[in-house]
Amino acid sequence: AAAAAAAAVSSCFAGGGGGTILRSLNVGFAASGLAVAAATLTSSSTSSSGANPHALAVKFAGVIRPYLDKATPALVMAGSFIDTAEPYFFAAIAYLQHIWAILQPYHPQEFLPAIAGFVLVFFGGNFFTICAAVEAYRLVGFDDTKIALEKLRRSYGVARAASAKDDEVDADGNGVADVKEIDKKQLVLRKMSVVAKAVDPELVADALHAIYAGLTAVVATLRIRFAACVTLGITVGGIAHNIAETHLEPVIFELTPPDYRKWVAPSVKYGCRVAGVTIAWFLQMTMSAFHSSARGAQLFARGVLAYAVRHKYLQPTAVDEKGRFFNLFIVAFGFLGFWSQFWSGFALPFPLNLLLLPVRLVEWGLRFLVFLMG
Repeated sequence: AAAAAAAAVSSCFAGGGGGTILRSLNVGFAASGLAVAAATLTSSSTSSSGANPHALAVKFAGVIRPYLDKATPALVMAGSFIDTAEPYFFAAIAYLQHIWAILQPYHPQEFLPAIAGFVLVFFGGNFFTICAAVEAYRLVGFDDTKIALEKLRRSYGVARAASAKDDEVDADGNGVADVKEIDKKQLVLRKMSVVAKAVDPELVADALHAIYAGLTAVVATLRIRFAACVTLGITVGGIAHNIAETHLEPVIFELTPPDYRKWVAPSVKYGCRVAGVTIAWFLQMTMSAFHSSARGAQLFARGVLAYAVRHKYLQPTAVDEKGRFFNLFIVAFGFLGFWSQFWSGFALPFPLNLLLLPVRLVEWGLRFLVFLMG
């Protein structure tokens, strides 16, 4: 039943009926006696042969039914939201496709990576969490994810075609489609049946597994980097505390009023740890800036040199990634960007600090997520 419900959600975008299908899901959940009825039918067929192997399933369905009934208002709200947002979502996709078509004469597949590479070269240290996540996903799950998304796209196309075909069925021949003559409960059950018959569950499961594996690699990479950074910071803080405990803590102790001297030792201890973690974080930013400069220089070189070759400013050998000119360009441009980042203290100048605000919000969100995982 859960698999059928998930499949029905994927069919919700067929022919603009997304909200209707989702809203009808609340009827299916509220009438979750469907699962009980199925188990009861199975029970009836096996009762004559002895013990009922599905008695536990029937009992469990009865237990969870009240919770599914309570979820009905949330499902209604979700259905209404999707019904409202669906036209804007597809309109946004159509608009982006239109913009992409307009940009084709300017070869956006060249200048957009070049722009991204330029930002990475000179400002990538500010986004080291995003860089680590993207690089981990690129190395581990990117190719599999592309295949998985293509599989899901095909499954969505199959489900949409099946749902659209079902919308035209007029079994009783009265000139009105059957889906317009049934209530919401019957509609959601009908769509569940249509999608469950049309979609290959193994294909969908393999695709979701590939995407999950890539995301797991990203999470593991971020956790390892965060743990390494914290471990280094605590080690540095411990060394600093050994020095401060001998030379700095007695001075602070004498300058502190008697009532507050009990706070001196823990304050110095944890202050040294915070300072150590801050230094380790800066070192992590420095290493990430070096990495982003190298990767960004490669993206920038591919776009700019390909543009120059296409307009016959350079020889075709200039875009040979194993050639001397290409690699010298990457080294020189990458070093220039890294030194610029380090010299500026990894600060974003105006107006880039405003233009890249969405990216910065994503970076801060990932850091907070890593902090929670740590």
